[in-house]
Amino acid sequence: GDPHRNMSDVEAETAAEVEQEAGPSSPTAPPAYESIVLSDPEPARVSEVENNAAAPGEDAYPSPPAQPPGARLVARVTEPVKIGDGMTAHAAYVVAVDTDMPVFRLPKLSVQRRFSDFTWLRDKLRATFPGIILYPLPDKVVTTSPFNSEFLEHRRAGLDLFLRKTCEHPALRESIDLVAFLQDEHGASLGSAASPWYQRGAAGTALAAADSWWQQITTATESFVAGAGTESLLMEEDPKYLEATEYLLLLEERLRRAVRSSDDVVGAVNAGGIIVESFAENARVLGDCEEKGAKVLLGDAAGGLGQAFRQVGAAAQTLRAPAETQARRLADAFRAPLKRGLALVQAAKEAIDARTDALLKLQTARARCEQKRARYEAAVGSGSNGVNGVAGAPPPVVPAPPPTLGSTWMSSLSSITKGAFGGAAQPSVEELQKEAEAAATAMDVAQSRYDALKDRMTTELPRLHGELERELNAAFACAAECFKDLAAAQAAAWESVVPGCSNVEPLAPPPLPEKGTDGATEGRVKALWTQYMGGSTTNGGGSSGGSAAAAAEGSSPTGVLPE
Repeated sequence: GDPHRNMSDVEAETAAEVEQEAGPSSPTAPPAYESIVLSDPEPARVSEVENNAAAPGEDAYPSPPAQPPGARLVARVTEPVKIGDGMTAHAAYVVAVDTDMPVFRLPKLSVQRRFSDFTWLRDKLRATFPGIILYPLPDKVVTTSPFNSEFLEHRRAGLDLFLRKTCEHPALRESIDLVAFLQDEHGASLGSAASPWYQRGAAGTALAAADSWWQQITTATESFVAGAGTESLLMEEDPKYLEATEYLLLLEERLRRAVRSSDDVVGAVNAGGIIVESFAENARVLGDCEEKGAKVLLGDAAGGLGQAFRQVGAAAQTLRAPAETQARRLADAFRAPLKRGLALVQAAKEAIDARTDALLKLQTARARCEQKRARYEAAVGSGSNGVNGVAGAPPPVVPAPPPTLGSTWMSSLSSITKGAFGGAAQPSVEELQKEAEAAATAMDVAQSRYDALKDRMTTELPRLHGELERELNAAFACAAECFKDLAAAQAAAWESVVPGCSNVEPLAPPPLPEKGTDGATEGRVKALWTQYMGGSTTNGGGSSGGSAAAAAEGSSPTGVLPE
């Protein structure tokens, strides 16, 4: 079905299914907050918006009926499948759904979705819920065979993470687009299948890019004419929010460096295993050579130097497997979370851009409203085009027409340039009044959109920070565990060659950077840091020290970073 059906259609179909299948009772109406129209549809889908535009006073982005508190919705991307042969072959992914939400026709569902369907879903959610930080999708670029098993598994894992996080979000799980994505069996209304040929593939990408470029030109032209710009945005925006955005930009750069360093770490651990393995082989060959040469030169008086070489080589050989294991572990549990954190911060910039755009449009609408009202008041005050022969009498009140959703960039740009540079006929007082009232309506809509977006971001940014904190703490805790296990394997290997060589005092932990924090917080952070690094613990290990710190603080061993 159409993912943008009106609420009355959804309720009617749900009621019919209940009567036929004796299912759960009909859902209630959605909450007012989730039904706020926050943004116009994307320019690339203007024709789709025109066909589905709501009537005046009706929600243009309907949500499914509100679900009972604690309703279950679990969706997993389970396995990739190959569909078709030859040039038409493509990969799809099985999506398994387990839910008790009444809006679904069955409690357990299974559908197949292509990557383009996931892209469609994310684009719809971003347009319908601006300000909500959506989990990013895996990379679209294919650097190997599209049916390579490792590539398909990597993409499946990324799609699964995106879908799980979407279903866990309290607002996104109410989206009618998500419901259609999860239960439409054939997917005829999703992704590229619902788009005309010129919006698919490379042609669709090029058209969308061109349309987005023209949309940016239109917005920039409107802002320039209205006098809105960077300075006015900074003056009106919340200072704490600006600090948060500055923090995110700095965090993005630091995470990008951390990802590059994690690549070096994984490569160094794996290369270290390869080097030690090569050393082991050379030591074994050297031992064989020494033993044969010593017997030729010294006879029975030859010592055990060759045997010592072989013993060293055998010990070094045992380190190849631990190094390979820990390198793979670091790649999966250290480097991958850092990459996910970087992608999540970059996705948060979408919400930041949406808020900036909303404020820019609000300032533009506000300036245009003032201009229209001033022109109307000047026309009324001058007495031109009066009513019933009375100079200066105001014309009758005419309701302002509702704003249209399907206006193209060309018509919008034309109206802006005409209004800015002239070329239009002198309007009457009645026309000026209509324009003033329409501009006031547009300003109210822009204000509502901006306020709703601000409200959402007051919860989304802390949610993002909590998600990043969990990911990064777990990543660095795993790195500490990997290095501890690798060090233990190395100590055990060389202990067999030189007994007692591993009985050394642990090094002091590195000092914390000085910060202007209160004494209690600073003392707690230093205690956690010292115990986690194993510098002052009684059980002698970095990981166990972390566990001791966690037990003392009543938290997990990964909680080494202050909130």
